[in-house]
Amino acid sequence: MASDDLPSYCRVDEDQWNTLPASATAFVELLDLPKVHPRCLDDFVERFSNPIPIPDEEMHMHMHTHMHADDYFYERTDGIGSRIVTILYQILPPLMAMGELWIRLFACVIAPLVATMLLSKVLSSSSKSKSKDVDNVNVNDKDDANARKIERRWFMLSVLGMLASAVQLTDTMYVQEYGRWNGSILLAVTSLLSTRLAVSQFQIYKSKTIVAVIAVLSLSGYLVSISERSESSVYGDPALDVATIQSGLYLSTNNTLMTRVAELWPEEERTYAPYPLGASPLPTGDSRTGIPFLVNAAPHQEYHRVWAQSSVDDEAVAIDMAFPNDGHSDTKPIYFILHGLNGGSHEEYVREFVVRRVKEGSTCMVMIARGLADTPVFGFDVFHGARVTDVHDASRYIRNALGQNQILAGVGYSMGAIILSNYLARYGEDVHLDSGMAVSGGLDLREMYNSYRSQRLWQPMLAQTLLEDFVLEKFEGRFRQRLTKEQFLALLRSKSVSEVDVRGIVSYNGFRDVMHYYTEMSAIGESTAFQAGQSEIEQSSNPDHNYGRIANVSVPFCVLHALDDPLTSWRTMGHNPQKLVNTGSGYIMMLLTDAGGHVGWPLGLNPRKEGWKWMNNAVSSFTNSVHLAKLEQK
Repeated sequence: MASDDLPSYCRVDEDQWNTLPASATAFVELLDLPKVHPRCLDDFVERFSNPIPIPDEEMHMHMHTHMHADDYFYERTDGIGSRIVTILYQILPPLMAMGELWIRLFACVIAPLVATMLLSKVLSSSSKSKSKDVDNVNVNDKDDANARKIERRWFMLSVLGMLASAVQLTDTMYVQEYGRWNGSILLAVTSLLSTRLAVSQFQIYKSKTIVAVIAVLSLSGYLVSISERSESSVYGDPALDVATIQSGLYLSTNNTLMTRVAELWPEEERTYAPYPLGASPLPTGDSRTGIPFLVNAAPHQEYHRVWAQSSVDDEAVAIDMAFPNDGHSDTKPIYFILHGLNGGSHEEYVREFVVRRVKEGSTCMVMIARGLADTPVFGFDVFHGARVTDVHDASRYIRNALGQNQILAGVGYSMGAIILSNYLARYGEDVHLDSGMAVSGGLDLREMYNSYRSQRLWQPMLAQTLLEDFVLEKFEGRFRQRLTKEQFLALLRSKSVSEVDVRGIVSYNGFRDVMHYYTEMSAIGESTAFQAGQSEIEQSSNPDHNYGRIANVSVPFCVLHALDDPLTSWRTMGHNPQKLVNTGSGYIMMLLTDAGGHVGWPLGLNPRKEGWKWMNNAVSSFTNSVHLAKLEQK
């Protein structure tokens, strides 16, 4: 078969490989990993004889004529109305979430701007006598249509200003950033000015404006009241979920290695200083998350791909390698990187990290989660967030190629951070990594089931991509066979990642329920030691409290998380960081920042200029500190 006719995972670009420096080529030989998927090798059938349950081509409704096809394809029995409803479920939630996010993002600008415009209008109108100026909103017989238009414009502006003010009063991100007073003052000012304008100058929209003022004030008061009443609740209320833990660097003073790592870690590299000392002036976690993804652009990075065979099934994962221009160093740290959901080595923040590190002389290895980024899965065992065996297998191969004084440092972003944390906790002393840093992940994913704001505002966009790229485009046939047609239809109508998990991932992979799945995905596991309500008195009275598998962490491990992360709640960090870092042998360190968003931490007035520099440099500076501390111990 001609090479062009082979699938992409069976092709090798020898010209690209021949450009590698000798030291990089020697490192690849030490890895002893194939440059093509193991299924493309001649001896694969001899070594792995299990049958492939899925044909090369996924089944589709118009291709499949099996006698039981109606059991798989709801489309054959449901009418056009059901299909339209499904399409609306896939389109409307992401659009609504995006629209609401933009409103919340610009609320800090809209509210004061409208208040200023209303104040100017009220003052200018009161200082003028009645005139025939067409800009006067008093209705007269000649300009009735024009007056109606002007009144409507000011009415809509008033409502917009009050709603923007209400957002700042009741939204978690704004309250966490500025407290209640900022929103309260703005809402009071816009409401009073809107009422004054309506009473003194409006005729057509007078009653409507007063009704709008009462409605916005009533809604704001209701949201404030229920959020204040729920402060003692374990999960809080969707109206407000402000962080109750403090930012800072947490570590165990009983672990001498971690104490030394903290001493070697430059304070300026782990301090996200507020604007203008460093951080961007973006107002909330929403903007610190969304703006970097919109404006940042990482340079191109060339990768060389090898494949790591799984030890538990016939699958394999791709590892994309990036080398410094002068070749591989056997003394610099090697970075083993786990990307986010729906991502790969092409993700902007991953690529930027790789570009920065190879310039420093380090080799970077990005493990592609099975089935993601156009990699194949031949059986039913597709990606899910609780699987850590692929990490263990891939890192084992890299471990065998390390230099004598070299460390293998794990780095995880978002979903990759969740998997990395879980791996370090589950495998304990048997991990193949020398250190790890989890960025914007979570240690207790059970808390995400009740993270209503994330589910409403951020997860719809992720869910849409997940359904389109992962479920429908790649593994539709497998999901149709594992789920009933009713379950598959419900999966397609999922409005958030949490709903995708509940309706698809749980049933497909055989978990009991979503809490079982989230427990299996979490480094904290089943432990309740770090949940709300676990006081120090309870801890001292029960010194043998079950801290769960996170107490097994046996290598320096840092958790980097922003308390204003709008995607992965601060609650996933546990409600007592100091107690958490003291568990086990004290190898856990937590760096919690007040601001930063989700995989964000933008810098300066122009975030694009510095990109993800702070976040990615924090990872490398921690890793370098671990490396130095370990060398000192030898």
